Amino acid sequence: MDYSLYTIEDFLTDESFVKYCLRDNHQDIAFWENILIRYPELSTKIHQAESLFFLLSVKIDPQEKEQELSKLKSSIEHLQTLESEQIPAKTIRLKSRTLWFSSAAAILIAIGAYALLNRKDYSTTIPVYNELSTKATIKTGYNERKSIRLSDGSTVLMNSLTTLKIDDNYNENNRVLWMDGEAHFSVAKNKDKPFIVVSGKTATTAPGTSFKINNYKMHTSTSVMLTTGKVSVGTVNHQKIINKVDLIPGEQVEIVETQNKFTKSNFELEKVENWAERKLVFSMASLKDIKSVLKEIYGVEIRTEKQPKKPIAFTGQFKNENLTDVLNAIGFANHFTYTIKNDTVTLAF
Repeated sequence: MDYSLYTIEDFLTDESFVKYCLRDNHQDIAFWENILIRYPELSTKIHQAESLFFLLSVKIDPQEKEQELSKLKSSIEHLQTLESEQIPAKTIRLKSRTLWFSSAAAILIAIGAYALLNRKDYSTTIPVYNELSTKATIKTGYNERKSIRLSDGSTVLMNSLTTLKIDDNYNENNRVLWMDGEAHFSVAKNKDKPFIVVSGKTATTAPGTSFKINNYKMHTSTSVMLTTGKVSVGTVNHQKIINKVDLIPGEQVEIVETQNKFTKSNFELEKVENWAERKLVFSMASLKDIKSVLKEIYGVEIRTEKQPKKPIAFTGQFKNENLTDVLNAIGFANHFTYTIKNDTVTLAF
């Protein structure tokens, strides 16, 4: 085959060249790379043909590619049959070139239209979660925090006893994570790939923003607090995100999943800053207040074996201290000891 005589139309109707453009077959890739070496004068024409191919097409999945290539091949074979008819060779060549190019362009445009119409909208749909798949899983232990950076530049600050699972195709077709526990997310902007965190039956969607989610298994609800940008929070029903509620900075929503109940309210942004820095400020705090703050900052449930004889009114400040140091200080001032098992702290007065 004398490829030096190929026109752009010829390249676009060559099945091997189409597969080279799609990067579907190693042999075709190697073949056309060799052609580029043997015929350097064809470099411009080949790159023009490749560019035109992608202008007429969009990325689709491998199965669809094979189906459309099969259609293209059938069209080419049909047009080749026309050559066997008694028509002057020059006329056939001109006519078939035009028909081939028109057929290829029509098919490629159809591929693009089909893909655009059938492309999943990941702002309303999430991938099927498979426990057996090889998703990257990151965990934190008791009294441990981790800050991780994802491939798209987003960052996650994970609190104690938190599990984060990252979709296999993260930042390719979607940006989907599954979380149990508590974490703060600073999301890199990408309107084409919404950032979605699935926590229990709740899905939080953001194009680029920062927010905190609390979804420990010991809690009966999920809470989402928005610090910058905007997010929508909804429930997951058969991979679809429904009943969405939009938040603006300073707003939070608590979802009781068993009741499908959404409660929206305001909060002080400083609260999330204190959580990120593990900053605790107590001013004549009661035992109830202390329990609430420790649960918020460390994600632990506080229980008591006996109530203290005198009401507690603790005053003190801590910043970036671990849980045991905080408990030791409060316990010394209020005469209690404690034991820790998993995510539960038991105080003994």
